[in-house]
Amino acid sequence: MPSAPHFPDHPVPPAEATSSFPQYQVRLGVDSDGPQLERWLQAIQPMSVPAARARRLMLGDFLAQSGRGLCLLAESQSDLLACLPVTLAPSLSFGGLVAHASEWWMSAGQPAEAGRACLASCCDALADWGRAHGIRHVLLAPGLIAGTPPPGFVLHGNGMWQLNLSPAAKKLG
Repeated sequence: MPSAPHFPDHPVPPAEATSSFPQYQVRLGVDSDGPQLERWLQAIQPMSVPAARARRLMLGDFLAQSGRGLCLLAESQSDLLACLPVTLAPSLSFGGLVAHASEWWMSAGQPAEAGRACLASCCDALADWGRAHGIRHVLLAPGLIAGTPPPGFVLHGNGMWQLNLSPAAKKLG
């Protein structure tokens, strides 16, 4: 089983890390993260058995990087602090695949500013991943944003927060 890749790798600058919210890094989740993520989610947001099973199946697809989505994890050492599951969906209005995040899970008891900084770090990592994989747009559900949106996001006419991405330059050879 492959080890967890550290692309994208976005450590939080020490100035943003606080004693109540430690320094963390954002990375792409992989299959081997499944059991830890499931335990963590059940602890922070318990669900009934059928709902938890559905969530586990959805996250299993994302962690497998099956082409239907991905999961970004923010962690400090080996402790999960936050998770941003992202669905990849075709969109005629945007002319291609769109990365869409409608859920945001974070450890309880964290200050709001730490949550905003962590979400912004996850969005930066998602933007880097999207550019590298030909994704031109990132959409965030309005309920994920409390106050100021992450840098670069603007309110779209459909009510979602949108970030336009420029594809990364390809290097051949």
